[in-house]
Amino acid sequence: MLHFEGLRKRVIKNYFIIIILTVTLFEGLFMFYVQNYYYDSVRQSLKAQVNYTNSVYNTSINNIENTTFDEKISNILDKQKIGESSKFAIQVIDKNKNIIVDPYGIKTNEKIESEDVDKALKGAKDLYPITSKIKATNEHVMSVSVPIKINNVIEGAIRYTVSLTEIDATIFKLGLGLVFAGICILIIALSLSLRFAETIIQPLVELKEFANELSHGNFSIKLKDTNISNDEIGDLAKTFVHMAAEIDKSEKLKEEFISSISHELRTPLTSIKGWSETLGYEEITRDELDLGLGIIQDETERLIKLVEELLDFSRLASDRIKLKIDTVDIKRLAIGVVNQLKVKSNEKNIRLNVEFINEDIDLIQGDKDRLRQVLINLVQNSIKFTDDGGFINIVVSQDEEYTTIKVVDNGAGIEKENLEKVLDKFFQEDYNKAGSGLGLAISNEIVKLHGGNMILNSKKGVGTSITVKIKNIHIKSIQA
Repeated sequence: MLHFEGLRKRVIKNYFIIIILTVTLFEGLFMFYVQNYYYDSVRQSLKAQVNYTNSVYNTSINNIENTTFDEKISNILDKQKIGESSKFAIQVIDKNKNIIVDPYGIKTNEKIESEDVDKALKGAKDLYPITSKIKATNEHVMSVSVPIKINNVIEGAIRYTVSLTEIDATIFKLGLGLVFAGICILIIALSLSLRFAETIIQPLVELKEFANELSHGNFSIKLKDTNISNDEIGDLAKTFVHMAAEIDKSEKLKEEFISSISHELRTPLTSIKGWSETLGYEEITRDELDLGLGIIQDETERLIKLVEELLDFSRLASDRIKLKIDTVDIKRLAIGVVNQLKVKSNEKNIRLNVEFINEDIDLIQGDKDRLRQVLINLVQNSIKFTDDGGFINIVVSQDEEYTTIKVVDNGAGIEKENLEKVLDKFFQEDYNKAGSGLGLAISNEIVKLHGGNMILNSKKGVGTSITVKIKNIHIKSIQA
């Protein structure tokens, strides 16, 4: 059942109005053309008669001095063959506007008042046919009057009249036919507009239902493509589908992130709780005490790092992170990070080295603590995914515009299809590995705040190279 409300009503209404205006305009112009065509044919016939009468009876050559007005009129009437077969009705009028001979050849003394007669008797040059109605019969006619001259003096006029009754009837029939055709066109247009409205509304209805499912958390729903065409609505539908897929991925990532964070929190807390209880035993040895305190310290630092990452993520998500801009010695910062993480790399027998391409590295403007955080995140990430006996190289270079820090390892590498996702929040290629999945995402945002960018290249089973480029000149301080 059709409901003529909302968008459907607007589409049909506007479409129908356009069709009505188009049909009306077309029929009006067509009727105007038809009427002019028929009327113009009569008008041309009357003009030809005027020219003939003037050339034969009103030229100086034909104006014989002894010819009277009655003789000239008789001559004209004889040549016009007055009767039922004549297409003109002829009236002879004297200079006092009295009708001498009517269309049937009968002499009468009725007076006539007509614009064309007045022009003829006044000797006007623009003898143009005019349309009028006969008062007695209400008949629609077209007529023109021609002056009759005797010795170049107007003694009267001869009036040619053509009835427009049959022409008007023909035009009326054509008009009725056009009205009927217009009604048929409007009916067809209404049917087409209904169909046209359905082709627009039905996909929108499906999109609405699809959006409702999304609003209720059903992100795995598939959109029916039976009524979706390859146009703007189709593009909108594809956008909806893509959005649902991305939301679904995001939800899964969040679920995996929560699961990972829960594990990351539970593991150190369990260790801390277990060893704190163990240290309470009276018979514990000194070696066990040192071991327990060391584990508690390591797990506490792990928790602190995890909490800091979550806080940084929260600040970045709400644009509340604050950079403390100062002069930074990148060379000294890189050496410090290497010394700090040397112990962890040695535990896995990983060679951790730093190399400076430029002999002199100029100081740059930036947040020293945040840049150290970025480099630590990158190196720790490499240590986590590099097997025993591997290597990690930090390469520092500088040109006029950028200071570049490159961290290269021969670790596990990243699958090609995951390269663009690694810098996304919550993403981890291997959720069995420890970590929150926020380190690289946070580092990337910090680098962006410094007006730089992070470039990642990797090949599965070969290794990873992460390049950080930071502008040498600080443009503006970014604060929350």
